[in-house]
Amino acid sequence: MDRSLRLSDESLRRSLVDMQVAASVPELWKALHQLLQQAIPNHHSTTLFLDAKERNPGALTLHSQPARRPAEWWKTRAKLSPTHAWLDSHPGVKLYSLDDVVPDRQELKRTDFFRHVLIPEGWDKLLGLTLWEHGERKSILCLRRATNHAPFSEAEKALMLDLHPVLDRNLRRLEKHEEEMIARNSLQQFINLLPQGILLVNARHELVFANHEAFDACAVWNHGEVAARQLNGRAVFAVPPAFLEVYHELMGLHYAAALADPEAHHAPIRRRLIHPVLQHMQADLSLFSLDDPLLSRPNLFAQIVNRESLNTSAPASMDRQVTVLSRLTQREREVALLVRDGLSNEEIAKRLSKGIGTVKNQIQSVFAKLEINSRAKLISLLR
Repeated sequence: MDRSLRLSDESLRRSLVDMQVAASVPELWKALHQLLQQAIPNHHSTTLFLDAKERNPGALTLHSQPARRPAEWWKTRAKLSPTHAWLDSHPGVKLYSLDDVVPDRQELKRTDFFRHVLIPEGWDKLLGLTLWEHGERKSILCLRRATNHAPFSEAEKALMLDLHPVLDRNLRRLEKHEEEMIARNSLQQFINLLPQGILLVNARHELVFANHEAFDACAVWNHGEVAARQLNGRAVFAVPPAFLEVYHELMGLHYAAALADPEAHHAPIRRRLIHPVLQHMQADLSLFSLDDPLLSRPNLFAQIVNRESLNTSAPASMDRQVTVLSRLTQREREVALLVRDGLSNEEIAKRLSKGIGTVKNQIQSVFAKLEINSRAKLISLLR
């Protein structure tokens, strides 16, 4: 076997490293394409089908020769291709060639696939590298050669098989990363809409996460309501000292319990703080930890609520208000709650240091999101 084509060769290592550190599928594809150009020259084209069954034809497909094709074109091409039926009958196969799919060349030339795909595209040799998951094909890397090119050698086929675990591992890594990013961004978007402050602080008293409401709530807690209206919550952000005092108290209890019984599952200890002056400002504090309780240093998790903005005397009413307010942005919530309290547009503008036009636009946005058309209906929803 020609060892010059093996993936251990120095000339291919950089492309392999680029595949291992790729932060996105396009970066992985760029490194993969470069590797194949170096290792298997004289090929017609390369395609990576991320959706091997083409449930959404053409949408998840990367080409060495990019061309915009409509979905109908891909659907027609998929129907003509004999590889789908062949792969269905050969589950788990990693590498296949066109000769495996249609061994008889004369039979191949009589097919619509040959007439409408191979001849127009100009190739008649194919290597397919198939990635599987739970018995279903997940992705396929197709490498083609033109009619005037030599067939793929055994060494080139061996290299493709060497590439299989590398491609499989890195596509799975990127898929997991994208899923985590989608989940994290969706969760953050949801948390940003909550009508309460959500705050996460690490053991070094550094901010890990805060939603929009938390910045303003901490400004109110630290500076008072009147001063906070004139401040940028992000610019003046500081964890309230009272929160940190409770945090260290909870840490002591946390480690004492963990040392007393390291194997036990300990329910989180919670503390509720009421602002010493602003009695309607409430913070529920607890520790957040996922790892070994004796090695990790838990984060402080805080939920900060302005009870004045919610009708806490009626739990059902409060639940409804939270549901309504969670559909609005932080600024829209401010305006909606002032409408509920009976303030006019001019009074709201003065209270929030905004233009009347801005207040009117925000009220109209609130009406649209809540599918209502009057201040009276808004007041009813928030009481």
